Amino acid sequence: MKRLFIAILATLLIAAALAAAIAYDPGYVLIAFGKYTLETTVWVGVALVLVLLLAMYLLILLIHRSVRQGSFFSRWRSNWRDRRGRQLTQRGILAYLEGNFERARIVLDRAAARAETPALNYVLAARAAAAQGEHKIAEQYLLRAQHSEDHTEFAIALTRAEVNLRQGKLQEALVVLSRIRNHAAKHPYILQLLRDTYTALRDWPNLLLLLPQLRKHKIMTKEAVAELEVRTTIHLLDEQAAKKQSEALHQTWRDVSRFVAQDARAVASYTRGLIALSAGAEAEPLLRTQIKRDWSNELIELYGAANGAEPARQLTQIEQWLRERGGSATLYLSAGRIAVRNELWGKAREYFEQSLKLEEKPETFAEFGSLLARLGQFERSSEYYARGLLAVVRTDITPSTAVRTA
Repeated sequence: MKRLFIAILATLLIAAALAAAIAYDPGYVLIAFGKYTLETTVWVGVALVLVLLLAMYLLILLIHRSVRQGSFFSRWRSNWRDRRGRQLTQRGILAYLEGNFERARIVLDRAAARAETPALNYVLAARAAAAQGEHKIAEQYLLRAQHSEDHTEFAIALTRAEVNLRQGKLQEALVVLSRIRNHAAKHPYILQLLRDTYTALRDWPNLLLLLPQLRKHKIMTKEAVAELEVRTTIHLLDEQAAKKQSEALHQTWRDVSRFVAQDARAVASYTRGLIALSAGAEAEPLLRTQIKRDWSNELIELYGAANGAEPARQLTQIEQWLRERGGSATLYLSAGRIAVRNELWGKAREYFEQSLKLEEKPETFAEFGSLLARLGQFERSSEYYARGLLAVVRTDITPSTAVRTA
């Protein structure tokens, strides 16, 4: 109350002093501008200046607060920036989809600073760079995306795995894919990249384990998965046979599906491995069954190479096929080999001669030469060995080789 009284008193005193000053001498102010003049007292002029300064102060204060709190102008500026960022991003995505990867990379990079989610721009720019083989630049974009904090860790990791796979960094790609698969086991693109990575690594066991997921989530058609299963099994069987892993070879065959077990190519691969491991007695019944299901020269040749448990029965079987199917070079060759194991030299000689009449194969010359040597006909044996070598040379000289030599 006391302060209010003092303030009122001071105001009255100041007003009285100003009134006395104005009454004593009002002063004179003249402002001229072109043809216009303004005449007033000094005190009115001072009041006008004070009012003008106050208005300017209030205007500046209003503008400052409006900018800080999101005025129309700031919203317009922000909207323009966002709109410009979206337009550039759309151009970059369109260029990427059109296969213009260089332009896509540049535009997406430029738009990233104005984009709502710059990580998206950087990830797509990384993919565009990788498509051009610029893997180091792609990695730089991925690092930028990683630092943008846009919650795109999954997309970044997936792109990094793809870039590693393109570069041939197979183990690095596998590490990334295995990590993100723990969070998205059913993601179709992860499964595709894992398939490609296992194939490139020749990791046939893990590829076989992945096949049910590819089939379940329809990453590939049923026919494509079945074909991949057969080819993968063949690769694994061939690899185990080459390394003489007898137990692993048998276990792999025990684990195959019924579809694979009845595929002629898979049977050929498995029985070839058995023959190489001196297990022809196991291979012979499998080959016999498969030949009745799916006749092929490859299976016939393997049947002749398989040292079955009952050579006489094996010879009876192949002679039955000769009567039913008619002779072919491969069938006569296999019949000759089985006849040799039965020590029927005359019959073996006849079959080898019939085979050579139909086709002069190097292996037939070798078998016939071996038989003649066994019979003590060394001169003729040497002749057939020589003819076999010539047949090998003729086989190795392809038309392209002949052109280059000429």
